[in-house]
Formats: sequence, C-alpha cells, structure tokens
Amino acid sequence: MYLGNSMLDDDYTLYEDGQVKRFYDRNQWSLNNEEWVDAKNLSDGIKQKLLDKCPEDYKNKARQLLGL
Repeated sequence: MYLGNSMLDDDYTLYEDGQVKRFYDRNQWSLNNEEWVDAKNLSDGIKQKLLDKCPEDYKNKARQLLGL
C-alpha cells in the first residue's frame, strides 16, 4: 500500500508471516530504500493509515496481520 506523497515513495507490503517490507525514499537524494520490520513494531498511526488504504476485500486479513 502506498503512503507516500507525489515526490517521495513510501510503500508497504504485508506478508503472511507478520513481516512488512517498506520501500521508501528518505529524501530526493536518498531514493529506493528498503527495510523489513515486524508488523507489531509499526506505530498505531501507520497501521491505521495502511488499513484505511487497504482494499475492502483484504481488510480483515490486514487487521489480523497488523494486530488490530
């Protein structure tokens, strides 16, 4: 799911094992960064934004993966 703005990427991919891949741009000189985090370590604000952007068909699964 995309949480970035028009200039900088901030993409999240949720995986069944509870891992989240974040692909993001820190700034215009630091592009295409990637990190892996546990879903449980995401802030509540990020979790809610991801859930809000999630397609309706996948919301229940996303809630489970995010621990909401």
